[in-house]
Amino acid sequence: SPGSAGAAATATAGALQTGEKPVRGGTLFVGLAADISNLDPLRSNLFVDRLVQYNMYDSLVSINEKLEIQPALAESWDTLDPKAVVFKLRRGVKFHDGTEFNAEAVRWNIQRILDDKTSPRNSELASVTGVEVVDPYTVKLNLKEPFAPLLSLLVDRAGMIVSPAAVQKAGADYTRTPVGGGTGPFRFVEWKKDERIVLERNPDYWRKDKDGNSLPYLDRVIFRPIPNEETRLANLRTGEIDVSDGAPAKDVEAIKKNPDLIYRAIPAFARDGIWLNAAAEPFNNKALRQAVAYAINREEILKTIFFDIGVVATGPVAPPHLGFDPSFKGIQYDPAKAKEKLAEGGRPNGFSFKLGITAGSPQTQLYGELLKDQLAKVGIQVELIQQEFNKLVSDTQNGNFQASLIGWSGRIDPDGDVFAHFTCTGNFNYGKYCNPETDKALQEGRSTFDVEKRKAAYQRANRIISEDVPYIFIRNTVATQVSTAKVRNYLLMPDQIVRFHEVWKRS
Repeated sequence: SPGSAGAAATATAGALQTGEKPVRGGTLFVGLAADISNLDPLRSNLFVDRLVQYNMYDSLVSINEKLEIQPALAESWDTLDPKAVVFKLRRGVKFHDGTEFNAEAVRWNIQRILDDKTSPRNSELASVTGVEVVDPYTVKLNLKEPFAPLLSLLVDRAGMIVSPAAVQKAGADYTRTPVGGGTGPFRFVEWKKDERIVLERNPDYWRKDKDGNSLPYLDRVIFRPIPNEETRLANLRTGEIDVSDGAPAKDVEAIKKNPDLIYRAIPAFARDGIWLNAAAEPFNNKALRQAVAYAINREEILKTIFFDIGVVATGPVAPPHLGFDPSFKGIQYDPAKAKEKLAEGGRPNGFSFKLGITAGSPQTQLYGELLKDQLAKVGIQVELIQQEFNKLVSDTQNGNFQASLIGWSGRIDPDGDVFAHFTCTGNFNYGKYCNPETDKALQEGRSTFDVEKRKAAYQRANRIISEDVPYIFIRNTVATQVSTAKVRNYLLMPDQIVRFHEVWKRS
């Protein structure tokens, strides 16, 4: 999901184990970096949407701290046939509207994705040919070919099961008012645009804590969109919010020293960088895309904007991923090479382009200004266009851009970070980049379970994509917990998702 990111890698994944007795009740206030756009997993394509959705919906499967697939709405699965997966479902689970979760609900959800070519989920499940109800609590997914990333995709929005009755009742409004739609720890109450999203405790939640007590502990979670990261931090310091989506990089050292705040960080799958529109001038010219990539000093950006939080990126495959190659450096800063590429692309004296950036974030403003200065040194002129985050994303998705500074929050399998973005017809291929060699490598990566073959395929794809520059990979980021010290048992994961079902708040 497009997202903005930031923070340093020290902690290990998992919860901050306190040995304290959980306190029930209370409201958790969460500051988000942007407002959400869709609460229907079928429609959603933003990272910020997922922060809310993971607390409303359950998926067929989940992950633990080691990123191993775990049972969730599916209690078990059988993959004996490489072209099918059979799921045994959990009994006794109810949607928030009181209707029953069962195999028919799962069939309806998967079919809804397969039927909707405009859904970002559609290319994620492109290998699924059909779905069958075997009995009321058994469902079978049929596949075109073996499909290694399937379970990892079903951890996220493709596997989130919504109430068919709730969707049918709300119609087109479901994505804004998903009343009764989930089975998750919290139920949807309201969404007031740019102001708040309110969720309340689901009293019938199926999960229990390790002592057999009902979850969640909190009564309510209220998310507040606060695009300015400095304002978010000020609100955290005064206790107006309990959790912040990231922190200003320049303030991390001070946050760590403050006994009233908690800062933890681990390496993440996320990336920062620039989408280039390969379908339009000037970036339909590969040499000019490469010129921009060579003119960007990633080390300087990492140091001055992000205070060395994260690492320099070398391609779409992030350091925690299967297939990451630490010896591959990709296109790095080389102004002489940038000038060679300008000449090769027919623009020896440089050219100009518009770069869309998110408005309202001082850190992003500095980031944009530094990029502009770096590119000016080789004769490339950049006009910064500030836009509200949701508008920047929708313009980029609709091909209405030259270049956009938009990150990606990352998925647990490399397929989820590369396939939909860089294959010719992928749902997230905003710049309309197309190289049959890339498609071939990524198809190989998803259609075998052989780990060595998958690794080789992602390394090959990573090299081709890095060289073709449909996207300029600048930094791989970290997942953080930025909260007050009252927030306990916070599960920190490399996917950066906040999961509040076992979080509690010290009074």
